[in-house]
Amino acid sequence: MRTRLGRVLSAVLLTSAALLAMSGCAGVDLVSQWPAMAEPTGWLPKVGACTGSYGETSYRSGYTPAECAAAHGYETVHVGTFTGDAAALPKPPARGSTAWQAAWAECDTKTTEYVGAPWRDGKIWIAVSVPSPGNWEGGARWFRCEAAVTSDRLGGRITWSTTLKGKLATDDSLKFGCYTVPKEQDKPWAEVACTEAHNAEYVGTFLSTDSYEDLSKSKDSIHRKCLSLVAGFVGVPDDGMMKYRSGTGYNLPSAQEWEAGDHGIRCHLYLSKTKTSSLRGAGTKGLPINYA
Repeated sequence: MRTRLGRVLSAVLLTSAALLAMSGCAGVDLVSQWPAMAEPTGWLPKVGACTGSYGETSYRSGYTPAECAAAHGYETVHVGTFTGDAAALPKPPARGSTAWQAAWAECDTKTTEYVGAPWRDGKIWIAVSVPSPGNWEGGARWFRCEAAVTSDRLGGRITWSTTLKGKLATDDSLKFGCYTVPKEQDKPWAEVACTEAHNAEYVGTFLSTDSYEDLSKSKDSIHRKCLSLVAGFVGVPDDGMMKYRSGTGYNLPSAQEWEAGDHGIRCHLYLSKTKTSSLRGAGTKGLPINYA
């Protein structure tokens, strides 16, 4: 389009010059009388804008921000900038690349700041979105940090009708809590109030240094790390007796989320007997040694 415009403008100038020459006027500098054309600029997403859809690549045509009071699926919680080697790339960084994971790590931190509490402790999903190839060629070097609300601990995303700004610090419905876990491992966990009978409770998240392929071989290591989180959550000694106090359950990100940068493993305590209150800070009386 830019080339075509240039050709049209040149034709107009040549025609005007010819007319002036025919009328006998000389020495008139027509070119300097035309205002300079502005440099092309790309679009920039806005922090706090909510949208109905998400894509790893952001196209201007598909960016339709709306007020967060309306039903939406995603919220932009931060807009960062690629710099250095990442900014010098000929095309936007790909998922799993060093530049992408650095952007994801920034989104990790900024999402916690935006929602008011560690986002992994709540029903929140995050992701990175980068400019389209055309926008990148035009100079765009931003990336969007997108957050969504999930229906449960497994990450099924739902629509939401308010902003997430500061929400996790005040809205208990967004926080992970207590569950009833059926004996059949293929059956879903049921989320319940911690004042109701339950046998599992979320205790925290740790970041794994394993490759995704090695996670299936790291079950014992994951179990031990989750037991340490149980000990800290309940307030009991983190020692060799923990295995007699509690079992554990955990959730992994998907392979795609892992590649993008999410290496968080969410841990839950798991009991053979039910409780009717949260075990946070309950101490040894709340989580006694059980040799049976």
